[in-house]
Amino acid sequence: MKVIYIVLLFFFISCKENKPTETDKTTYYTTEAIKEKNEKEYQVKLKEFDDKDSGSTEPVLIPYIYDDQYYSNHNFIIDSLNHIYYFYQSRAYMPVYCGTGLDQGPYPAPFINLYPKDIIDIPVDDFETFFKSKVMDSLKPEERMYIYIGSQKDSFQSAEVNQIFKKLEGDEKNRRIICRRTTEEENIVLQYKKSGKPYNPDTIKWNPDLTDVPK
Repeated sequence: MKVIYIVLLFFFISCKENKPTETDKTTYYTTEAIKEKNEKEYQVKLKEFDDKDSGSTEPVLIPYIYDDQYYSNHNFIIDSLNHIYYFYQSRAYMPVYCGTGLDQGPYPAPFINLYPKDIIDIPVDDFETFFKSKVMDSLKPEERMYIYIGSQKDSFQSAEVNQIFKKLEGDEKNRRIICRRTTEEENIVLQYKKSGKPYNPDTIKWNPDLTDVPK
């Protein structure tokens, strides 16, 4: 009989491969990219397991954090050119932890009524000052905070994100970073911000599988 081991763990997946510095070339990955990579590796190992004799042990899938919340108070966007933007969301969503995540989601992102004026284009040479005034100075001691970084690419490098990790270093218990793919709403609103065209969310044909627009 084949033996199956199931691991049920709840843990936080960081989006970085190694400890970054301000000037290094750390590569960051979205949680979706990490999940897809783990699933592909698992399927290969599972096939090898199925091909073996009955006494073999089924491989264990790395547990996965599936977050169906998408936003927090402090949100950053990394576009396809690695430029960074920021917007504040008044409602703070807390992450949802699960086991393997194979049968979970993706769930549509909540519609947050984001407008181009809400998205701040952060000057590269002013990021440290901006992050301190908008984020760090707004926090109370030991206040719990999640920073969400939406990326238009599955992996990216960013000196600004390096700075975020550096600022939060040593307080991972209360301050955490989640990298994910940009939502449909972020992508559309950012496109309108860049083009300068008038934006009206009521004229957008939202994909119900990607964006949960209230009826």
